[in-house]
Amino acid sequence: MVGLGTIFVAVMALAVFLLWHRKLYESPWMLWIILLCVPFPYIANTAGWLTAEVGRQPWLVYGLLRTNQGYSTNVLAGNSMFTLLGYMGLYLVLGILFLFLIQREIGQGPALAAAAGDARSGTSISMT
Repeated sequence: MVGLGTIFVAVMALAVFLLWHRKLYESPWMLWIILLCVPFPYIANTAGWLTAEVGRQPWLVYGLLRTNQGYSTNVLAGNSMFTLLGYMGLYLVLGILFLFLIQREIGQGPALAAAAGDARSGTSISMT
């Protein structure tokens, strides 16, 4: 998680530098790097969660605390199931929203995006 965070900072710094010098959109290698970084936040999130959860188990394994003493008696199975289903529902909604937005952006195509970019720069484009 920390390693991916460092990669994020380095990629962002390089992208800002290229953007500052107006070379970002003319650097296909950097655009590919940014594209390949898309799944990294999901991987970092999962790796951080996995590290946190696995890090709790050695206290139970090495005799400091028995496994049957390592859970909360105040949390019922129904509460855990409700929380699990809530997170699953939230991730499902976010996933569907993500796919919808990506599909919408892809559906617009690069020609319209290029025209919008030129409209911001003040030049007129005729779409015939």
